Amino acid sequence: MDNRHSTVAASALLGLAYRSREQELNKDFPRVFILLAGHFIGMEEGYSAIRQLDGTRTRLRLAADEQLLRDITVQELAAATGVDDITATAALRSCSTADADMLFIPVLSLSLLSRLAQLDAGDPFVELIVRFLCAGRPVGTLTLGADPGHYRWGEQGMFQAPPRLKDELQHKLAAIEDFGITLLEPDQVNRWISSAQAKSGKQVLTAEDIQAALRVGTTSIRLAAPAVITPLAADLARQHCIEIVF
Repeated sequence: MDNRHSTVAASALLGLAYRSREQELNKDFPRVFILLAGHFIGMEEGYSAIRQLDGTRTRLRLAADEQLLRDITVQELAAATGVDDITATAALRSCSTADADMLFIPVLSLSLLSRLAQLDAGDPFVELIVRFLCAGRPVGTLTLGADPGHYRWGEQGMFQAPPRLKDELQHKLAAIEDFGITLLEPDQVNRWISSAQAKSGKQVLTAEDIQAALRVGTTSIRLAAPAVITPLAADLARQHCIEIVF
């Protein structure tokens, strides 16, 4: 990465420029937390999507899974993505949903897709995704990693996936979409960012959010003001001792 360009430095300068006007800063420059997993079909489309975001009015922070970091150094990852604000996977469980305005998954690996479809909260990526969904924060993912018809699969000599495998991948994609995750093509990412930010002025916590939290054992949900809690959501939260924090 060119030392003259640093996402850490850019975020710090924006913080100084806006000083105590944090809500205005978050509106003008939304915080996008990127969860990056490795995939055997290649990473370039994911890296490209991140680099495109780096050229927009967003503040980017990135976490890479341990498997990917066994294949690439942090310095190489920063150079490939343009993002040098990189969080260790081990630190994800201490991350708050108040630390970012949305989550973006540029590479949907098969292992992450499977764990997410099963709501495997033992995985730090899945746990963070579920917490963001339960807090009403937008979560979006590119789907090419789970699409065996994508040309990248063909480049790896894997263009003859059996129909049963294709059906299973589509089933898992439909499952995570039902959870509230937006499925994206590369040319839809910037529009999703703008749309998600426009809708994030007021969060609405519903009974479905409480039920999703129960399935993964969440004991508290953090909301950013202003927020609306439906009566049924409030009743369920009290019934199951789920704390709602502002």
